[in-house]
Amino acid sequence: MLDTPFSISPDPNALYLTPAIRSALHRTKYTIDHRQGLAALLGDVGLGKSTMLRYLHAHYSAREDVVSRLVPTPQWPSRYAMAKAICQEFGLLERKRSLVAQQQAFERFLTEQFAAGRNVVLFLDESQSLAADQLELIRTMLNFETDKEKLIQVVMAGQLDLRDRLLLPKHKAIFSRIFAPTLLNPLLYDEMVGMLKARCDLAEIAFPFKDDALHQIHDVASGIPRAILKTCELSYSLMKELGLDMIDGTLVTAVVQEGRLVEPVTTAA
Repeated sequence: MLDTPFSISPDPNALYLTPAIRSALHRTKYTIDHRQGLAALLGDVGLGKSTMLRYLHAHYSAREDVVSRLVPTPQWPSRYAMAKAICQEFGLLERKRSLVAQQQAFERFLTEQFAAGRNVVLFLDESQSLAADQLELIRTMLNFETDKEKLIQVVMAGQLDLRDRLLLPKHKAIFSRIFAPTLLNPLLYDEMVGMLKARCDLAEIAFPFKDDALHQIHDVASGIPRAILKTCELSYSLMKELGLDMIDGTLVTAVVQEGRLVEPVTTAA
């Protein structure tokens, strides 16, 4: 049950599985389960990348044959600092004196996990913040492999500027390693309605939206899930404050015109 029906926090239990999201999850799971190395979830702000990453992390954390770690904000000052931090995430607390030694220690760990029948998965959210040399470190880690399988699986989630950077010639080496790149798009109208109904079911509340409100919400939010949920949460709280039973277009207009949407709505490229 959801305490806040339309919370914008990345809650994997509230992830609404549209056909496109199901496909993205399938492609990413295939990459992990078949040890193909690198997957990427790319898209504009507010499209649900963080929620999808947490959904996947929860799925793999529950498996005894997988060692899964999620880094929500990968901000490190250097490639060496990144290598040390990743090692620490997986319980390798001894800090080596050089990047090469740190990588060698991590490769030994991965080899041990492979021998024990465990798959190692690293989820990196907000990957657009990674510097060029840190992207190169990921490429280097993907070289840790047997004849047929990668010893570590990496899933990067990032905004569209990460996509643009990966398409540059200097990042050709790592872009070519992405087995399952996925570009996320805004929700269609029917998908938005389905998501909101699922949210209401989870919160055990009656569906409060009239048709004109739904169309207006989709238009003003341009199909962006985070903007949709923010508009709905503010509209729902105003409905309760006014003692109303339903949200109509007039109420949504009031929410928008009162400046309650504090972030500009953007559309995906």
